[in-house]
Amino acid sequence: MARIGLKGLTYATLSGGGSGSACTYTGGATVADMLISADVTLTRDDVKLSADNHVVERANGMTGGQISLELAKLPDNVKAALLGYTVSSKQLTVTEDEAPYVGFGYIVCEIAGGTKSYKGYWFPKVQFGQENDSARTKGESTEFSTDTLTGEILGVQVAASGSVQFYYTDTDATEAAVRTWLNGKAGIS
Repeated sequence: MARIGLKGLTYATLSGGGSGSACTYTGGATVADMLISADVTLTRDDVKLSADNHVVERANGMTGGQISLELAKLPDNVKAALLGYTVSSKQLTVTEDEAPYVGFGYIVCEIAGGTKSYKGYWFPKVQFGQENDSARTKGESTEFSTDTLTGEILGVQVAASGSVQFYYTDTDATEAAVRTWLNGKAGIS
């Protein structure tokens, strides 16, 4: 399927679970008109055991990942929620506090054979880091400058005897159905 769109940044603060029980979230929100790109890089361990001059065992499992976002804007209230800062009135206070763990997701529009479908992505445990900030003076022509944000994708174990899970997807013919699924993951009613 060809991907032809990206929208619907959704997040919520991880408040419990993940150690053998379902994750719970608070403060869920969806923010429009923000996402330009979302790049996910998953990491795997690749360990080989050699004996008698050849590989006899191999471990190749997922260990986590990184998500990098390019954003048209990053409002202070969203920045505070994702990075653990405080915001009051018009002032954002950047602190040394660690960023909270959040659930994070978005919707991708796909097309195949002329038929559109929508795919939601939900990462149950992400910790974003301080974004880089740069600005440039206006020269002979205007240049747009965008915000970037990078987070570490961590796994959660939602059942005592289950495997560690890193992300979920849901595909449907309508964007509304995927939005309902994503809101359910984030605890947004």
